[in-house]
Amino acid sequence: MALTKGSQTTLDEWALQTNADTTAVRLGTALDVRTAYQCTLNIKAALTEAVASTGTPEIIIQVSGEGTPAKDDWTTYMRLVGPAGTPVTDTLNAIEPAGETVLAVVDPATSNVDNDPKFKFLLHTTVANSEVVYQISNTADAGDTITILDGLANEQDTNTQIWDIDSATVEAVGQWTVTIDCMSLAWIRVIYNADYDADGPNLHTSCAYTLNTGI
Repeated sequence: MALTKGSQTTLDEWALQTNADTTAVRLGTALDVRTAYQCTLNIKAALTEAVASTGTPEIIIQVSGEGTPAKDDWTTYMRLVGPAGTPVTDTLNAIEPAGETVLAVVDPATSNVDNDPKFKFLLHTTVANSEVVYQISNTADAGDTITILDGLANEQDTNTQIWDIDSATVEAVGQWTVTIDCMSLAWIRVIYNADYDADGPNLHTSCAYTLNTGI
């Protein structure tokens, strides 16, 4: 017998969240898993403001066994907490095509984005074109470049911001993969709480999923 697996699909596209009352909580799209055996969520969050964070956002994964869930039919499956630290940023210094691995950056050492190897967030003005990259080296201020492990997924330009935390190990990016048994479930959703650190930074969040629908 062979497994039947769907392709990884975006559930919640990258979106800005602030800790203001009207935008602090993002309710993700409810995912129908009534025909699935398993679901894997790939959740990402990135701090995108130069404000100290003690840990944000809070990621709340909820599930329901009801075919048409009412508000009291959702139950929390898991809670996760995002990155902590004070973000730093720099911008790209050239238009970089999809697939490029060497990115032009002005004075990466002065801007404190010279810590590698680490995951970093590239924030595009078209938010859906933002992406997480893994920086493996840099040429400091003398060379003005950083090198990433895989090529860019999207074209980036001189408005694209690089977000990091000035640390050898602490990152501005949080990433979680969660696999859920769906045999008794009907729906899954994610709540992104940017107010978990009430005076923390703005951030961006996203989620993709894969379903196993046959064995």
